[in-house]
Amino acid sequence: MPNFLRWILVGSLLLSVSAEATEPDFAIYFEECKAVFAPLYLTKSAAIKIDDGTPYIMQCIRHGEIFDCQMDFKDGSTGIKGNIQKYKIKIDSPPLLEFELIDGTENIIVDTSQNAAVISSLLLDVKFAGSKVCHGSYFTNFQLKNMK
Repeated sequence: MPNFLRWILVGSLLLSVSAEATEPDFAIYFEECKAVFAPLYLTKSAAIKIDDGTPYIMQCIRHGEIFDCQMDFKDGSTGIKGNIQKYKIKIDSPPLLEFELIDGTENIIVDTSQNAAVISSLLLDVKFAGSKVCHGSYFTNFQLKNMK
């Protein structure tokens, strides 16, 4: 079993304990991220591109039109926004699923037939503005349980 699948399964156990013994509906393994930042001051090289190399897993439980998603970072960090976030569903028309961070600037779109996901975030600070995009693999709970 690949390491990231073991990592997802361990995270599933943690989520089930913290979410009243409910298993996640799906998990997304975000492995590759790129970001572009621009400082909020005059400079000769305005756009700065970086690779964000910290893979993470999102595991989500659906509650009507809301997803509660737990994020587990491979390096053990909690991330800027913490470990558990709420997302509102914007599109649920198979094979497309799109949801956005409640009170935030982050959108996730999934093609369930391709098992692929993309997350896009707007990052703002008093000294810069930027955007981060990550690509990931999408797995339903059923797929996770049946992987060998």
